[in-house]
Amino acid sequence: MNETLGRGYARIEAIRAARGEPLPTVPEHPPPPMPPADKYDYVYMTLFIAGAAFLLPYNSFVCAVDYFQAHYPNSTIMFDMSTVYIASACVAVVINNMLLDFFTYNARITFGILLSLGTMLFVTVCNIGWDQFSNKVSYSVNLVAIAVVAFGCTVQQASYYGFAGCLPPRYTQAVMAGESAAGFWVSLDRIITKYEFPQPQRSTFMFFIVCIVILLLHSVLHHVMMKHPLVLHYLRLTIESRHRRRIQLHLNPNDDVTLMESETGEGNFGVLKLQSPALSTSQAETESTAFSFANPVYSPEAAAPLASPPSASESPAASAALRTPRPSYKVEDVVFESPERPTSWRAFKRGVVARWAVARAIYPYMVSIGLVYFTTLSLYPGIAAEVPSCRLRDWMPIVLMCAFNLFDLFGKIAAAWPYEWSRSQLLMASGVRLLLVPLMLLCCAPRHQPHIVPDMYPIMFVIVMGFTNGLFGSVPMIMAPSRVGRENREIAGNMMTLSYNGGLLSGSLVSYLLLSMLGPRAAVLCPAGLSRAPHTL
Repeated sequence: MNETLGRGYARIEAIRAARGEPLPTVPEHPPPPMPPADKYDYVYMTLFIAGAAFLLPYNSFVCAVDYFQAHYPNSTIMFDMSTVYIASACVAVVINNMLLDFFTYNARITFGILLSLGTMLFVTVCNIGWDQFSNKVSYSVNLVAIAVVAFGCTVQQASYYGFAGCLPPRYTQAVMAGESAAGFWVSLDRIITKYEFPQPQRSTFMFFIVCIVILLLHSVLHHVMMKHPLVLHYLRLTIESRHRRRIQLHLNPNDDVTLMESETGEGNFGVLKLQSPALSTSQAETESTAFSFANPVYSPEAAAPLASPPSASESPAASAALRTPRPSYKVEDVVFESPERPTSWRAFKRGVVARWAVARAIYPYMVSIGLVYFTTLSLYPGIAAEVPSCRLRDWMPIVLMCAFNLFDLFGKIAAAWPYEWSRSQLLMASGVRLLLVPLMLLCCAPRHQPHIVPDMYPIMFVIVMGFTNGLFGSVPMIMAPSRVGRENREIAGNMMTLSYNGGLLSGSLVSYLLLSMLGPRAAVLCPAGLSRAPHTL
């Protein structure tokens, strides 16, 4: 195609020379502009904080496990909160994918921030600080709040992954590292508040207040980041790639004044049309009477008015060259294409086809990340909260959650290591993690005397689970957008989030099955010298 275009321009130059017209000066194409620098890593750090912020509400509810299990004894509050959160998150991901073309990144993320922040304020003030609801009503309020928070947080999460997919890969890694930082920071905050405020209600209230302050800070940083030159540069490239649907020939309007201009005065693009054989005189006259954006210079074989007749001063050879039949190159029309209405059926159908094509291109990464989070949610936080300890007692679940979140953060940081993971390696690693399910169950079963008793073993299993969750949950998310074109990277990020949430939902449902296998809680038979109190929080 490039060679054909080159010959076409050469013919145009020869014809202009034969006519005695001055040759236009064709400016050299400048190299593509370099992206603006991320000075002081502001965009990276903001996306890191964003990753922490949209998981902060969920981690706050999970890490207050001691308060909720003491407030609602003999209940499955941790399992119920996880399942409600994940179910609502899956609905949010589907809706976000359907409405992808209707709202901008900023609108979707702002909506999610306001929804999560308002719900967290209500729960903190009314359900924890005031605490005048009955246990049944309070329990229901918590579950409804979890569902609303999940919807808002997941809209942010899916939008941020789609947004980060338009940027270089390190920014997707920043979002995922922020997710793990959220879990570790919340666990650390819970340990500090529990130690400083022995009264459970007061410590939990202060714990939630600190989380709300972080959400407010994230809201400010996000709106500043969306105006950063680096962000604007990559978003512009993404928008341009989405609208590039035809082969376009860039023309210089200064060379040919006969090019028609749009009424808006904006720059246009000509679509190159190859014609062979040349038009006859009658065809040319017919075409000339029709509405056309034809450029006469690019139709050398056409008769007037598409081409001016040779003057007397021109040589016979030049006149013969102009009359010799040969392929012509002309500008057929001027493309000034406004985006289709997003509500049209054609746009919706094109969106479905694009998502199917993207899913076929990245399905190994979707399966890999789904398996990783299926294994994790089968055990964390539900089964991990059931591990007994005669030494740590009610501190055991908090220690396990802190260990998980710390090494999950290490795993996400390790995901930035420049190693090219193959699809088979990722799928194999995700499958091997399933061995953690029976190992963690042996730390809880049977209830009165688990098979794996020392505290070091469940902590070690949780460390392995956290590190592999961070590593193999991040690498597919980072690699998947690079396997599709720039115009489909946001769709790839959202499809990966859909698979991610599918793994979370299926894992949380399986955790109920594992809990039923454990049976009801029972007093743990501790060694001599340690307390024999039942394992309750």
